[in-house]
Amino acid sequence: MALICAAGHAIAGRSMYYRPIKSDLRGELRAAVFTGMWHIITINFTLSAIALIALGAGGHANAVASLVAAQFAGYAAVYLIVSLRLGGALRLFQWMPYGATAILSALGAICNALASAQK
Repeated sequence: MALICAAGHAIAGRSMYYRPIKSDLRGELRAAVFTGMWHIITINFTLSAIALIALGAGGHANAVASLVAAQFAGYAAVYLIVSLRLGGALRLFQWMPYGATAILSALGAICNALASAQK
């Protein structure tokens, strides 16, 4: 799910949000700050996915999955609140894949902890 969030942000989000927002910004500095923020978010999503895969396979799954779960739960909460303020839960759909990433990461941490406890 974290990879889907990263790909969705980088690919679909570019035409749906990045280009239209950037073209509405007045001033080169604001556009540059927005561009930087956009790429930082994409990097963050990508590194979260890589951390889940690589560090999880290396035996650090609980800590990584818990951190990513908390991170994406925060993203989901922010987007759900903003969406509700705009008039409905589906105004901004991003909270759904963020929430799914949080839930799946948390379940991974829980399952890994249970499996470790049984050993």
